[in-house]
Amino acid sequence: MNQNRPINSALCLLAALSLTVASAIERIPGSQTYYSKSRDAITDVNTSSIVMAEVNDTTSDTLFGLKCSSFGRPELWAWMSSKHQMMSDDEYEMGVKPAVTIRLGNDAPIVLSNSDLTTVVDSKETRDNQTIGLTSAITRRIVNGLNAGKRLVVRVNRASGGQALTYTYSANGFSTAWSMIGACGGLPGSSGASTPAPVQAAPTPTFTGGTAPKFTRWYFTTCRDASSGAVRTGLTAGRAHLCDLVIETIPNGAQPISADFRYELEYREGNQTGKLVLDSVDTWPYGSGTKVKFRQSGNQLIFTLPLNVRARPERVYTSINVTANVQFSNGSSKKVYEPLPVRPAY
Repeated sequence: MNQNRPINSALCLLAALSLTVASAIERIPGSQTYYSKSRDAITDVNTSSIVMAEVNDTTSDTLFGLKCSSFGRPELWAWMSSKHQMMSDDEYEMGVKPAVTIRLGNDAPIVLSNSDLTTVVDSKETRDNQTIGLTSAITRRIVNGLNAGKRLVVRVNRASGGQALTYTYSANGFSTAWSMIGACGGLPGSSGASTPAPVQAAPTPTFTGGTAPKFTRWYFTTCRDASSGAVRTGLTAGRAHLCDLVIETIPNGAQPISADFRYELEYREGNQTGKLVLDSVDTWPYGSGTKVKFRQSGNQLIFTLPLNVRARPERVYTSINVTANVQFSNGSSKKVYEPLPVRPAY
């Protein structure tokens, strides 16, 4: 395999996507992983990228990449390009995306939701039917897996049918490349030294009164087993989980500065059903002593909640219902209520 071909393909694709490309792209020795380290000369936003060639593609047309920014904004996201079309022109116009499943190493497969996927255009807003984008939340999960040395396998089932597309990307060299681009944090100074992005930094409160951003929808995506790392669509009783609550908004400039989360359990005991309101309250940010994490991806507010429901032989818990109250920098607040199914212990 010509070692230069993935570089050329990657640079062409990055240019087509209208992304900022650094002056040089480097390959991690002994791997098919490449990185380009750069920052915006005005804003200092980290505009670096990583590109990985598919292990079985001798044409170097099938690539997986991630970017630290999106059109000048700090935002981690990923894309995958293929030598095959992933969407027809009609499907692209109607917003019909393929069904995508990923697997990291020997972890359980993850079926991506429609909200995990984005279509891709170039600077002239020309469609790219051979590329699909991945949003920040799922990209972060992929980054964690690759950093742990787990290979990435992606299967694409196109809406129009036909043979499924299955692509494999080796984790070899990724952790080094991730370190070289500063883990998508800041890249201060001319020396190229990298500083990881600050964790859970909340804006300084400026309570001036105002309205909260409009919440368009909210939902749980997946829960990760805190011990094994297994990914599930709901909670399993008796196991500690980290679950992502996503709130989609129409931004109005107000930024989230804190949030609290209250819970109730629905259960079945004998022939009776009931609800139990819990006294515990989880809060964000970290300063409150709890382990709720927050990140923002475009118009999405994503809270990762540590959840654990007891497994009891005489009482079967069927749902944990979460009430989230989010406070914003303009003094406003807004609540959402969302149930999360609970499955019996194995």
